[in-house]
Amino acid sequence: MAIDVVILEDDPMVLELHRQYINQIKGFKLVGQACDGKTGFDLIAQVKPQIVILDVYMPGLNGLDLLRRVRATGINTDVILVTAAHNSETIQQGIQYGAIDYIIKPFTFQRFKKALKNYQEYIRKINNIQNMSQRDVDILKGNTSKERGVNDLEDVKENIPKGLDKATLDLVLEIIEKQTGYFSVADISKLAGISRVTVRRYLNYLCESRCLKGILSYGPVGRPLHKYMKDDAFSVND
Repeated sequence: MAIDVVILEDDPMVLELHRQYINQIKGFKLVGQACDGKTGFDLIAQVKPQIVILDVYMPGLNGLDLLRRVRATGINTDVILVTAAHNSETIQQGIQYGAIDYIIKPFTFQRFKKALKNYQEYIRKINNIQNMSQRDVDILKGNTSKERGVNDLEDVKENIPKGLDKATLDLVLEIIEKQTGYFSVADISKLAGISRVTVRRYLNYLCESRCLKGILSYGPVGRPLHKYMKDDAFSVND
């Protein structure tokens, strides 16, 4: 089921940009928009979206005051703040009022997408966990912080370390996308037509980036075998 989104932004060009971005991200549906704070609050109260993309500087009622009013009235809506403000006081206030992310203008599509995909993953995990352990809470907290989100493949590609090649990484990712269950270095090496030593470097990088899970498989004899598995939300085509 798609996540309902409302955009509150007073700049028509930025508003249209938000609309285009949301339409490019799977799993989200735009259900409303407004260009001033008062109208925006009324819209939130009426529609009750799961997530609001909220600009801080808006006429009538600024974003921080709107967010504070939303919390005071008990409306169960999450908020991502978007603003040109760089000062720590504004950012701190947004976090104190419960914003789950804070995007500073100007920003890229990848940063916007990252915020929504992290939120999508957060919702997925919330819905799949009934009785939370401390570890579950810690994982959820990590997904809503500014740390790198799980399976942010665009970020992984952009920050590829020295010594690794983007074309080879793309090839490895494409092959991994088609795998089901656990796979080994030898499996990917055979399919990619590149050496095991090279494949291992790329798989280790993907594990460090939290795109893959790694385990040691112990057989009856011989050395343990490293095996890998995609993270649950892994997708090259997101």
